[in-house]
Amino acid sequence: MRSFILTILLLCTIRVSAQITVLFVPEINGRTTEGLFGCRINNPFQKQTATLTITVSERNQGAVVIIKTPQFTLAPGTNPLPLSIAQGSAIQFSNNKIGSLIRVNHILPEGDYEYCFNLTYVHSDNPPDEQCFSYTLTPFAELNLIDPYDKDKICDKRPLLTWQPLIPGVPGAYYQLVLTQVNSGQSPTEALNYNLPIINQSNIISPVLPYPGVARDLLTGKTYAWQVTAYKDQTVLNRSEIWSFIVDCQDSVKKVTDDSYRDIEDLAKGNYYVAAGFLRFATVNPYAEQDLHYEIAPVSAPDKKISKLPKLKLKNGSNELTVDLSNSNAIHDNQYYILTIWLPNGTVKNLRFLYQQLK
Repeated sequence: MRSFILTILLLCTIRVSAQITVLFVPEINGRTTEGLFGCRINNPFQKQTATLTITVSERNQGAVVIIKTPQFTLAPGTNPLPLSIAQGSAIQFSNNKIGSLIRVNHILPEGDYEYCFNLTYVHSDNPPDEQCFSYTLTPFAELNLIDPYDKDKICDKRPLLTWQPLIPGVPGAYYQLVLTQVNSGQSPTEALNYNLPIINQSNIISPVLPYPGVARDLLTGKTYAWQVTAYKDQTVLNRSEIWSFIVDCQDSVKKVTDDSYRDIEDLAKGNYYVAAGFLRFATVNPYAEQDLHYEIAPVSAPDKKISKLPKLKLKNGSNELTVDLSNSNAIHDNQYYILTIWLPNGTVKNLRFLYQQLK
């Protein structure tokens, strides 16, 4: 008798410690109603039949979306929802402001959300399982390309390709960059869709790609189109516009080695800047006097920011700014770097430059 009771207690303990769990990533799948079906269900028990109710609530508005699925089978192990289940599900939108917005385009607007998944088992005495996830949803900012600039003329046949990072960031996200030649009579979009790419590189961690060593040089006089996509696993998070540029050395070289100050707007569109000991640029600040927010990082390691840079002050009106790099042990001769500045109006400018020590 005692052995029988111990066996029953052991079985109950196993049932409590091992339970069905829902795997859901709100920052990826919590942005659209279609994405809610991207959850996965981990079933440690034998095969069983269940239905799923997904309730999305916003902190200030309450429930905004309720989805009820038809019956489906849970096999032992990790189960994605069947591909056909979305078509047979009943989706109810609330009559509040957010529910009405989601009804139009099935996109969840900015807000503080709770995503609850309730599993009910068919022909079973097991009670329902519910699991909830909280997430503050912020729409992705535009994934803007930076350099080469749209419709620009550049000289470098192996250019450095840069773009703004995914904001807000998603852990485990990568970038894919595609670049192809635009043939006569084609639009940049047609070229990317139909032409064999010169570069098609995925698993890029940082928002910068030095021209791959295995790719052939770009040709003078030819036009090229490129685009960047941010993704995680098989889900596209954001995609940039398609930009184009032409390789034309005579019109694009902006080699600066003298002591003059060049407008940051012009330099940001240029292709070649030599900073001999000092980095000099000019900009206009229509706002009150304030500190300039800027960073410098090596092209080969954009995440390794140069420390102990001099502080720069923006006065109201025209500004001629000098960054003394001659005494920095972190800046090396004949190496490429990226200057990033944040202007008071919120725009971001990037300048790639070659540093050379003073002779």
